[in-house]
Amino acid sequence: MNNSLKIRLKSAIFSKGMLVSVILGLAILMRHALQTLIVYNVGVGPLSFKKMCSLYLEEIYIAHAMNGFDIIAPILAVLPASTMFCNDYGSGYIKSILGRVDKCRYFRETVFCSSIAGGLAIFIPVFIMSMIFMINGEPNIAANKIWQNGIDETVFASIQYIWGGGFIVMLLLILAFMFGAVWSNIGLCVSAIFPNKYITLLGPFFIYFSLHLILYRTPNLLFLSPLNTLIPIETFVPSVWFPFVYQIVLFTVCIFLFYHNTERRIENV
Repeated sequence: MNNSLKIRLKSAIFSKGMLVSVILGLAILMRHALQTLIVYNVGVGPLSFKKMCSLYLEEIYIAHAMNGFDIIAPILAVLPASTMFCNDYGSGYIKSILGRVDKCRYFRETVFCSSIAGGLAIFIPVFIMSMIFMINGEPNIAANKIWQNGIDETVFASIQYIWGGGFIVMLLLILAFMFGAVWSNIGLCVSAIFPNKYITLLGPFFIYFSLHLILYRTPNLLFLSPLNTLIPIETFVPSVWFPFVYQIVLFTVCIFLFYHNTERRIENV
C-alpha cells in the first residue's frame, strides 16, 4: 500500500465522521433495548440486561426493526469519506494530487477509501450490537424457542439453526459492510455530479428513501427496495443470496457512474 493511499485511508477511518457514525449508529441500535431495561427497572423492579434478552437472533432483528437504524443508515455510511472528491475538487487540492498521481490511481484510491470507511461506519455499530446480544442472549436452537419469530416464515428459516443462529449473524455483518460501502460510493457519485458537501451528504438518503417509497407502492417490486438489504428478513425476499447479488450490482453501477463523472470533472484540471 503506497503512502498516499495510507494517508487518505487513515484520515477517512479516523475521522470525526466515522466517530459520529459509530456512536450514533450504536445508540440507535440499542435504543429500544436500553429504554425497555430502564423503564422496567424504574417501574417494575430490578432486571439485568442478560435476563431481559431472549434469543440473540430475535434481539438483533428487533434492534433493526424497532429503532429506525435501517432508515438512517445511508447518512451514517456517507459521513466518513463520501465528501473526499468534492473536498478535493472544491478546494483545488485535486490539482496538486493529479500532479503526483495519474487519474486512474486517484480514482482507485478514492473508491477504495470510500468503500472501506463507509463499510466500517455501518459494520462497527452492527458488530458491537450483535456481540452484546450474542453474549447476553440465548442461541437460536429449537429447545430455546417458545414462540415463532420473524425468521420462521422467510427464506432464512432453513439456516436459522446453523451455529445457533451465528451463521445468519455472520451474513448480516457482511451485508452491513457491503451496505456501507455501496452507499458511501453512491455519495461519491453524487459528489462527482454535484460537487457540494451538503448535497453529497444528503443525496444518498434522498435516493434511498425515495426509491423505497416508490417501490413500496408497487408490491411486486418491493424486494428491490434498498431498505431490505441490511436485514433482509422479509417474506418477499427471493433468496438468501439475493441481497448480496443486489448490492454487488449497485456497487458496480456506482463505480461506473463515479468514474464517468469524475473523468468529466477533472479532464480540464
